[in-house]
Amino acid sequence: MSFDAEINRLRSICSQSLLPLIGPKCILADAPYYDNIGDILIWQGIHDFLKDNSRKCLHDYSMWTFDYPALPPDVTILLTGGGNFGDLWRVFQDFRLNIIGNYPDNPVVMFPQSVWYDDKNLLAKDAGAMAQHKNLTLCARDRYTYDIFRTHFSSNNIMLIPDMAFCISENHLSPYRNQSVKGRSLYFKRTDKELCNSTVIFNDQFSDIRDWPSMEHKMARFELFRIARGIRRRLPGRHLRHICGNAIDLIARPAIRTAMLNTGCRFLAPYEHVTTTRLHAMILSILLHKPVRYIDNTTGKLSAFAKTWLSDLDGIKPYHK
Repeated sequence: MSFDAEINRLRSICSQSLLPLIGPKCILADAPYYDNIGDILIWQGIHDFLKDNSRKCLHDYSMWTFDYPALPPDVTILLTGGGNFGDLWRVFQDFRLNIIGNYPDNPVVMFPQSVWYDDKNLLAKDAGAMAQHKNLTLCARDRYTYDIFRTHFSSNNIMLIPDMAFCISENHLSPYRNQSVKGRSLYFKRTDKELCNSTVIFNDQFSDIRDWPSMEHKMARFELFRIARGIRRRLPGRHLRHICGNAIDLIARPAIRTAMLNTGCRFLAPYEHVTTTRLHAMILSILLHKPVRYIDNTTGKLSAFAKTWLSDLDGIKPYHK
């Protein structure tokens, strides 16, 4: 199957599955105001999906600016997907549980996630908390996660849906296609605790060994957002914190979402071949029509995603030393 055909197929699955769940008005509660470009690609895909399907997003919040506003029951609360469901990145899961617990009368849709729990008791506790919400949809982005959700979170609506980064508009992607430099290859090596060191890599195979540029070097914009969040937290009175939070949310859209989407695309555009330990480097490579070899992280989410969705796509293969 060609890149275009596969991208269109996955976008179609997202639309057919999600549109019946999301009302005309919605909010995004946990936009990623941090330096992981992969999560920011999901954010962009969510917004392009909503725009293309005439869903009005009333506001983007982050977990640092969400101030638990009163919401009419017809507003759908959206939770960003990714790879932080479970206990590996617990701060995100705790915030998600707070949202679900505080809005029992609103439909809540969590976009596609990968799950990982080391603590099975915590898994049972989370499942019990989420079972209290009567209109909660949990979307899995791979078969492994789907099976866990079906087993442990069966009180909720469970769906299997591709990653939302596949819904990024062609207008954003097309300028960065067909820019590959012949022979230039990338080993996309993550630099966080999800790196699996068991795979032997022959570094001389690659022109470059890199992570997301935002991960390799501290970017001033993220430090400024961290400072702004700290100022907001210390302001006296809910009204002032609300005004400050709205300003942060407004600035984040161009300064983080748009800027980091372009940074990620520019970064990958020159490479003819990509070998990656990050799932969204694989996804963005596909969106830019590049062949990819993937190496699993510590939770196995790259192979789980590839086996679930990409078996018919030429040029997407596991790395073999």
